[in-house]
Amino acid sequence: MSNHPETVHRLIQITDPHIGGRPDYQLLGLDTGHTLDEVLSVLEGGAVPPEVMVVTGDVSANSSEAAYRRFLHKMQRVASPWYWIPGNHDNPQRMDQLAPQRRPEVVELGNWRLLLLDTSVPGQICGGFSAEELARIKQLITSHSDAHLLLMMHHQPVPVGSHWIDGHMLREGCDAFIELVRSAPNVRAITWGHVHQQYDNQLGSVGLHATPSTSVQFTPGSGPFAVDDQMPGYRWFDLHQDGSYETGVERVAIAEYSVDLASSGY
Repeated sequence: MSNHPETVHRLIQITDPHIGGRPDYQLLGLDTGHTLDEVLSVLEGGAVPPEVMVVTGDVSANSSEAAYRRFLHKMQRVASPWYWIPGNHDNPQRMDQLAPQRRPEVVELGNWRLLLLDTSVPGQICGGFSAEELARIKQLITSHSDAHLLLMMHHQPVPVGSHWIDGHMLREGCDAFIELVRSAPNVRAITWGHVHQQYDNQLGSVGLHATPSTSVQFTPGSGPFAVDDQMPGYRWFDLHQDGSYETGVERVAIAEYSVDLASSGY
């Protein structure tokens, strides 16, 4: 019996901060810069420091350079390596210009690999994978066949039960992507943002997870657009050497939290 303790890799996912270019920017009456600061403060004081943090899209409110610079300034306090992927509100080229090392295809965590997938489609709210992108994902999965894989993306590949946001999920290439995941024995889980709410389910043996926003929350199970009164949050993963994992969502109590719960859209 080994006397060496198992190495468990702690990963943090934050998503959909919707940072504006100006300090007074608000989304539905909410100061998104303030809520991101509060989430980062809680993470900073956490008992288990993360090895890696990944931001799964909608970093900015309007893809402006000023918004990304403001976000990057806020992230200077993060001690762990961190990476970002684009969402439908983002400009991938601008993100790469401002932070060239923040968007790798693959991040290594022991015998786990995080595949950072870009689901953004220029000019579209919904997401998609072209045939070329699907071929590349298949190649990445195959080339890391000896590792446990966690796929991280912005758009949901399955409906989460909120009718209006499920109208803006992964569209092009979605069925092919799901089949690719089903046929890959080393894919352990998929996690995403976009839906601004917690979701946990299974696709066969593959875990499916959505993470609350660090800003505004959307109401689970809603038909039309609806804002929830839940607090912002983040998701943690503890990744084990045998391919198993635990995950959970932590909410962050914001002292000054004001959001327009009656809003019908943004």
